[in-house]
Amino acid sequence: MDNLSPAVIERQQAYIEEHPVESVDLDALEEQRVATQAELASTGQVNRAVIQQYEDRQKKIAALRETIARREHEKEKEERKVQTIKDQWLPELTALIEQVNIRFSAAFDRIRCAGEVRLAQDDDFNKWAIEILVKFRSNEPLQLLTGQRQSGGERSLTTILYLMSLTGLAKTPFALVDEINQGMDVKYERAVHNELIQVTCAEDSGQYFLITPKLLPNLTYHERVTTLVINNGDYLPETRDEKGKVNNYGDLSANLVAYRRTARKA
Repeated sequence: MDNLSPAVIERQQAYIEEHPVESVDLDALEEQRVATQAELASTGQVNRAVIQQYEDRQKKIAALRETIARREHEKEKEERKVQTIKDQWLPELTALIEQVNIRFSAAFDRIRCAGEVRLAQDDDFNKWAIEILVKFRSNEPLQLLTGQRQSGGERSLTTILYLMSLTGLAKTPFALVDEINQGMDVKYERAVHNELIQVTCAEDSGQYFLITPKLLPNLTYHERVTTLVINNGDYLPETRDEKGKVNNYGDLSANLVAYRRTARKA
């Protein structure tokens, strides 16, 4: 204790005065000081290259931290820009899909099923999608429309009802569906036909072309519906004019024979 400098003794006295209740063992503190100095002295034996490597890594870590902070700031700035642009079009898109969903759900209600259209969002805009959920049986929940879960007829029914839900929202001059009623249950086919007539014959509706090899009997039609029946085959009756000459425009069988003759000559 006698070897302590006046400055150390002064600090010790100040500590004792600040902590009068605590018992301070000055001898133990002195032993700890000596041990610490000895430990510091032993570091002189450390390889200088190791110390240099440590210092270099500390500098690299500090530089990387600055880079991370700068890039985080840039990221936040770009995210704010994206959010600003997103706020301009997302409400309109959401409202549009809600209108489609209302029409789609109502169409499914009319055939005693359930359907829903919703927007699937993700942090990655490439993964955004319009999801269609359907339920054809009362004992099952709404399920996502896929190529495996529903039958071909159920998928066809969903497709045509979805297309008709877009009528009046999507400004297109016409729509064409090919054999949409194939594989469809008779009850659903009749319901879809009635829905198709109701939607497509409205004043503000565009043209719909339905191509199909067959239709159910006793369907409901509208005065704005035009039906074109195309007859073709080898066994059509011949059509002749007043002089008995075959009318090539009306006799498809004769046209086929003429075509085959031309093909053989070529």
